[in-house]
Amino acid sequence: MRLLGSELLKIWTAPRTLLGIVLAELAIVLLGTITTLHSATNDPVLPSSLGRDIATIAQVALLFTTLIGALIATSEYRHGTITLAFLTTPVREKVIAAKAGAALVTSVLLVLPAVLLPVVIAGVWVGGRDDYRFGGDEYELVARTFLGAALVAMIGLFLGASLKRQLGVVILVLAWLFFLEPAIGALVPETEDYLAGPAIGGVLGSTGEDIPSFGHACAVLAVYLAVLGAVAVALTRRRDIT
Repeated sequence: MRLLGSELLKIWTAPRTLLGIVLAELAIVLLGTITTLHSATNDPVLPSSLGRDIATIAQVALLFTTLIGALIATSEYRHGTITLAFLTTPVREKVIAAKAGAALVTSVLLVLPAVLLPVVIAGVWVGGRDDYRFGGDEYELVARTFLGAALVAMIGLFLGASLKRQLGVVILVLAWLFFLEPAIGALVPETEDYLAGPAIGGVLGSTGEDIPSFGHACAVLAVYLAVLGAVAVALTRRRDIT
Protein backbone atom coordinates (compact mmCIF):
# COMPACT_ATOMS: atom_id res chain seq x y z
CA MET A 1 0.00 0.00 0.00
CA ARG A 2 2.91 2.37 0.67
CA LEU A 3 4.25 1.91 -2.85
CA LEU A 4 0.79 2.29 -4.35
CA GLY A 5 0.27 5.53 -2.42
CA SER A 6 3.64 6.75 -3.63
CA GLU A 7 2.74 6.05 -7.27
CA LEU A 8 -0.62 7.81 -6.93
CA LEU A 9 1.14 10.79 -5.36
CA LYS A 10 3.49 10.98 -8.35
CA ILE A 11 0.47 11.23 -10.65
CA TRP A 12 -1.17 13.85 -8.45
CA THR A 13 1.98 15.98 -8.40
CA ALA A 14 1.94 16.24 -12.21
CA PRO A 15 -1.34 18.18 -12.43
CA ARG A 16 -0.81 19.73 -15.86
CA THR A 17 -0.46 16.36 -17.55
CA LEU A 18 -3.42 14.88 -15.71
CA LEU A 19 -5.58 17.94 -16.29
CA GLY A 20 -4.72 17.98 -19.98
CA ILE A 21 -5.75 14.35 -20.37
CA VAL A 22 -9.02 14.88 -18.48
CA LEU A 23 -9.94 18.03 -20.43
CA ALA A 24 -9.17 16.39 -23.78
CA GLU A 25 -11.27 13.38 -22.82
CA LEU A 26 -14.22 15.48 -21.64
CA ALA A 27 -14.09 17.66 -24.75
CA ILE A 28 -14.45 14.60 -26.99
CA VAL A 29 -17.17 13.11 -24.78
CA LEU A 30 -19.10 16.39 -24.72
CA LEU A 31 -18.90 16.77 -28.49
CA GLY A 32 -20.01 13.16 -29.01
CA THR A 33 -22.91 13.54 -26.57
CA ILE A 34 -24.23 16.76 -28.14
CA THR A 35 -23.90 15.34 -31.66
CA THR A 36 -25.69 12.11 -30.69
CA LEU A 37 -28.56 13.84 -28.91
CA HIS A 38 -29.00 16.51 -31.59
CA SER A 39 -29.21 13.85 -34.28
CA ALA A 40 -31.61 11.72 -32.24
CA THR A 41 -34.01 14.55 -31.45
CA ASN A 42 -34.40 15.54 -35.10
CA ASP A 43 -37.02 12.79 -35.42
CA PRO A 44 -40.36 12.79 -33.56
CA VAL A 45 -39.54 9.42 -32.00
CA LEU A 46 -36.20 8.78 -30.41
CA PRO A 47 -34.23 5.84 -31.85
CA SER A 48 -34.39 2.72 -29.72
CA SER A 49 -30.58 2.60 -29.66
CA LEU A 50 -30.20 6.04 -28.04
CA GLY A 51 -29.63 4.65 -24.54
CA ARG A 52 -26.93 2.33 -25.86
CA ASP A 53 -25.35 5.16 -27.84
CA ILE A 54 -25.20 7.32 -24.71
CA ALA A 55 -23.68 4.48 -22.69
CA THR A 56 -20.97 3.76 -25.27
CA ILE A 57 -19.78 7.36 -25.67
CA ALA A 58 -17.64 6.87 -22.56
CA GLN A 59 -15.64 4.19 -24.36
CA VAL A 60 -13.48 6.96 -25.82
CA ALA A 61 -11.89 7.02 -22.37
CA LEU A 62 -10.00 3.83 -23.29
CA LEU A 63 -7.67 5.89 -25.47
CA PHE A 64 -6.77 8.01 -22.48
CA THR A 65 -6.46 5.16 -19.99
CA THR A 66 -4.03 3.44 -22.35
CA LEU A 67 -2.06 6.68 -22.49
CA ILE A 68 -2.08 7.18 -18.72
CA GLY A 69 -0.87 3.60 -18.23
CA ALA A 70 2.04 4.29 -20.57
CA LEU A 71 2.80 7.60 -18.84
CA ILE A 72 2.87 5.99 -15.40
CA ALA A 73 5.50 3.53 -16.64
CA THR A 74 7.62 5.89 -18.75
CA SER A 75 7.59 9.24 -16.95
CA GLU A 76 10.24 8.26 -14.45
CA TYR A 77 12.55 7.06 -17.21
CA ARG A 78 12.05 10.37 -18.98
CA HIS A 79 12.79 12.46 -15.89
CA GLY A 80 15.52 10.21 -14.54
CA THR A 81 13.80 9.41 -11.24
CA ILE A 82 13.50 5.70 -11.96
CA THR A 83 16.96 5.12 -10.46
CA LEU A 84 15.81 6.46 -7.09
CA ALA A 85 12.63 4.37 -7.30
CA PHE A 86 14.60 1.16 -7.83
CA LEU A 87 17.17 2.05 -5.17
CA THR A 88 14.36 2.63 -2.68
CA THR A 89 12.64 -0.62 -3.70
CA PRO A 90 15.31 -3.01 -5.05
CA VAL A 91 12.74 -5.69 -5.92
CA ARG A 92 11.71 -4.15 -9.21
CA GLU A 93 8.65 -6.35 -9.60
CA LYS A 94 7.13 -4.53 -6.63
CA VAL A 95 7.59 -1.20 -8.38
CA ILE A 96 5.84 -2.52 -11.49
CA ALA A 97 3.06 -3.96 -9.35
CA ALA A 98 2.57 -0.61 -7.59
CA LYS A 99 2.48 1.19 -10.94
CA ALA A 100 -0.07 -1.35 -12.17
CA GLY A 101 -2.25 -0.63 -9.15
CA ALA A 102 -1.94 3.10 -9.81
CA ALA A 103 -2.93 2.54 -13.44
CA LEU A 104 -6.04 0.64 -12.36
CA VAL A 105 -7.10 3.34 -9.90
CA THR A 106 -6.47 6.11 -12.41
CA SER A 107 -8.38 4.30 -15.15
CA VAL A 108 -11.48 4.22 -12.93
CA LEU A 109 -11.13 7.92 -12.15
CA LEU A 110 -10.79 8.74 -15.86
CA VAL A 111 -13.80 6.69 -16.92
CA LEU A 112 -16.10 8.06 -14.21
CA PRO A 113 -16.55 11.59 -15.65
CA ALA A 114 -16.71 10.18 -19.18
CA VAL A 115 -19.65 8.04 -18.06
CA LEU A 116 -21.45 10.64 -15.97
CA LEU A 117 -21.31 13.52 -18.44
CA PRO A 118 -23.33 11.87 -21.26
CA VAL A 119 -25.83 10.35 -18.80
CA VAL A 120 -26.45 13.68 -17.06
CA ILE A 121 -26.76 15.64 -20.30
CA ALA A 122 -29.11 13.05 -21.80
CA GLY A 123 -31.18 13.10 -18.61
CA VAL A 124 -31.61 16.86 -18.89
CA TRP A 125 -32.11 16.83 -22.66
CA VAL A 126 -34.52 13.92 -23.17
CA GLY A 127 -34.93 12.40 -19.71
CA GLY A 128 -38.58 13.34 -19.44
CA ARG A 129 -39.60 11.61 -22.65
CA ASP A 130 -41.35 8.25 -22.55
CA ASP A 131 -39.36 6.94 -25.52
CA TYR A 132 -35.98 7.42 -23.80
CA ARG A 133 -34.80 4.41 -21.82
CA PHE A 134 -31.58 3.93 -19.90
CA GLY A 135 -31.71 0.72 -17.93
CA GLY A 136 -30.07 -2.60 -17.18
CA ASP A 137 -28.49 -3.20 -20.58
CA GLU A 138 -26.96 0.26 -20.60
CA TYR A 139 -25.61 -0.12 -17.06
CA GLU A 140 -23.97 -3.36 -18.18
CA LEU A 141 -22.24 -1.47 -20.99
CA VAL A 142 -21.02 1.09 -18.46
CA ALA A 143 -19.59 -1.70 -16.29
CA ARG A 144 -17.90 -3.19 -19.35
CA THR A 145 -16.34 0.21 -20.07
CA PHE A 146 -14.75 0.31 -16.62
CA LEU A 147 -13.38 -3.20 -17.12
CA GLY A 148 -12.09 -2.46 -20.61
CA ALA A 149 -10.43 0.73 -19.41
CA ALA A 150 -8.64 -1.13 -16.64
CA LEU A 151 -7.40 -3.78 -19.06
CA VAL A 152 -6.04 -1.35 -21.64
CA ALA A 153 -4.43 0.76 -18.91
CA MET A 154 -2.49 -2.35 -17.90
CA ILE A 155 -1.52 -2.97 -21.52
CA GLY A 156 -0.25 0.60 -21.78
CA LEU A 157 1.67 0.21 -18.54
CA PHE A 158 3.37 -3.03 -19.55
CA LEU A 159 4.29 -1.66 -22.97
CA GLY A 160 5.65 1.48 -21.34
CA ALA A 161 7.70 -0.54 -18.86
CA SER A 162 9.13 -2.56 -21.75
CA LEU A 163 9.88 0.28 -24.19
CA LYS A 164 10.60 3.12 -21.72
CA ARG A 165 9.51 5.69 -24.32
CA GLN A 166 6.08 7.32 -24.35
CA LEU A 167 6.09 8.04 -28.08
CA GLY A 168 7.19 4.50 -28.82
CA VAL A 169 4.20 3.10 -26.93
CA VAL A 170 1.75 5.39 -28.73
CA ILE A 171 3.18 4.51 -32.14
CA LEU A 172 3.19 0.79 -31.35
CA VAL A 173 -0.42 0.77 -30.10
CA LEU A 174 -1.75 2.74 -33.08
CA ALA A 175 0.27 0.72 -35.59
CA TRP A 176 -0.84 -2.57 -34.05
CA LEU A 177 -4.55 -1.77 -33.84
CA PHE A 178 -4.98 0.11 -37.11
CA PHE A 179 -2.43 -1.49 -39.42
CA LEU A 180 -0.90 -4.74 -38.21
CA GLU A 181 -4.02 -6.42 -36.80
CA PRO A 182 -6.20 -5.68 -39.85
CA ALA A 183 -3.41 -6.98 -42.07
CA ILE A 184 -2.99 -10.14 -39.99
CA GLY A 185 -6.74 -10.71 -39.91
CA ALA A 186 -7.01 -10.29 -43.67
CA LEU A 187 -4.07 -12.57 -44.45
CA VAL A 188 -4.84 -15.21 -41.81
CA PRO A 189 -8.58 -15.05 -40.98
CA GLU A 190 -8.20 -17.88 -38.44
CA THR A 191 -6.34 -15.48 -36.13
CA GLU A 192 -9.21 -12.97 -35.76
CA ASP A 193 -10.50 -14.64 -32.59
CA TYR A 194 -7.14 -14.09 -30.94
CA LEU A 195 -6.39 -10.47 -31.85
CA ALA A 196 -6.40 -7.73 -29.22
CA GLY A 197 -8.71 -5.32 -31.05
CA PRO A 198 -11.68 -7.69 -31.42
CA ALA A 199 -11.08 -8.95 -27.88
CA ILE A 200 -11.35 -5.41 -26.51
CA GLY A 201 -14.56 -5.04 -28.52
CA GLY A 202 -15.87 -8.24 -26.95
CA VAL A 203 -15.20 -6.91 -23.46
CA LEU A 204 -16.94 -3.63 -24.29
CA GLY A 205 -20.01 -5.37 -25.74
CA SER A 206 -19.46 -4.21 -29.32
CA THR A 207 -21.43 -5.88 -32.07
CA GLY A 208 -20.08 -7.45 -35.25
CA GLU A 209 -19.27 -10.77 -36.85
CA ASP A 210 -15.62 -10.67 -35.80
CA ILE A 211 -16.33 -9.73 -32.17
CA PRO A 212 -15.84 -12.68 -29.78
CA SER A 213 -17.98 -13.44 -26.76
CA PHE A 214 -17.28 -11.74 -23.44
CA GLY A 215 -15.72 -14.83 -21.87
CA HIS A 216 -13.51 -15.54 -24.88
CA ALA A 217 -12.45 -11.89 -25.07
CA CYS A 218 -11.46 -11.83 -21.39
CA ALA A 219 -9.43 -15.02 -21.83
CA VAL A 220 -7.60 -13.60 -24.86
CA LEU A 221 -6.78 -10.34 -23.09
CA ALA A 222 -5.65 -12.25 -20.00
CA VAL A 223 -3.09 -14.04 -22.16
CA TYR A 224 -1.93 -10.75 -23.69
CA LEU A 225 -1.55 -9.24 -20.23
CA ALA A 226 0.33 -12.26 -18.91
CA VAL A 227 2.78 -12.20 -21.82
CA LEU A 228 3.25 -8.42 -21.80
CA GLY A 229 3.61 -8.41 -18.02
CA ALA A 230 6.24 -11.15 -18.13
CA VAL A 231 8.18 -9.28 -20.82
CA ALA A 232 7.97 -6.02 -18.85
CA VAL A 233 9.23 -7.70 -15.67
CA ALA A 234 12.05 -9.53 -17.47
CA LEU A 235 13.29 -6.40 -19.25
CA THR A 236 12.98 -4.25 -16.13
CA ARG A 237 14.94 -6.73 -14.01
CA ARG A 238 17.78 -6.89 -16.53
CA ARG A 239 17.85 -3.18 -17.37
CA ASP A 240 20.85 -1.07 -16.40
CA ILE A 241 19.50 2.21 -15.01
CA THR A 242 22.76 3.83 -13.93
